[in-house]
Amino acid sequence: MVDFHIHTIFSDGTDDIETILEKTKDLDYFAITDHDSIMGIKYMLNNNIMPNNFIPGIEITTRDLDDSVHILFYNYDINSVKLNELIKRIDTIRHNRLIERIKILKSDFGIKLKKEDLNYLLSLDNPTKPHIGRILIKYGYAKTIDDAIKTYMFHKLKTKKVSSEEVITLLKDEKGTLVFAHPFGGIGEKRIEKNVLNERINRFKKYGIDGLECCYSLYDKEESDYLIEMANMFNLLISGGSDYHGKNKNVKIAELSKDDNNNYTLINLQDIIKH
Repeated sequence: MVDFHIHTIFSDGTDDIETILEKTKDLDYFAITDHDSIMGIKYMLNNNIMPNNFIPGIEITTRDLDDSVHILFYNYDINSVKLNELIKRIDTIRHNRLIERIKILKSDFGIKLKKEDLNYLLSLDNPTKPHIGRILIKYGYAKTIDDAIKTYMFHKLKTKKVSSEEVITLLKDEKGTLVFAHPFGGIGEKRIEKNVLNERINRFKKYGIDGLECCYSLYDKEESDYLIEMANMFNLLISGGSDYHGKNKNVKIAELSKDDNNNYTLINLQDIIKH
């Protein structure tokens, strides 16, 4: 079994690195893919904890046709100037979007966060919607993180994300493998229509994408079959991941389908990035 999509406390997961390593020790391969961050990978290197079944990853936040689109990048050079400059740029964007969300909470919902909560959010290297969500839950504005996001964080913000085209084009010639994450839409996101998806995959292939995340915790066999068909049609690698976030999302490590189908046996991403 493999799982190429796992989050830790270095983005919006709740498990630390050591906990993830314990939970993944019996997998053939796994990847940590924190949002716009390689801090978890640096932590592992600094502490000399790089198990043989581990592959470094990152999930890069982008936009395409005004949709939120995530690009997974694996087995990169941690010292890549292009990658590190991109992360710094996205950090600035993420903090600006955080400030916008805080202002919207006050202007649209009358929610003024306490100073200690503001200081906490602004101190984060990688602030995400779940971080805000946990604060809203603490004060009784929502019962779950998903509820908090859907109720209070649905606005289109003025600060725009980096485009998918720019990210793929920037990194395609760097060491590493680029994969289109949850192409039909991720956890809490609207499902993409097939005609939009097909056009997007076609463009991403031209930009330089290497693979599709075909096996995913929220996709049933029909959806996975379709994505595998598209991957084969465009000569793309087949990947799979749970999108595990610990307590923040109801997904288990190595849960690669919604209905226990066995399409994960077709995953071939590891055949490329481990050789």
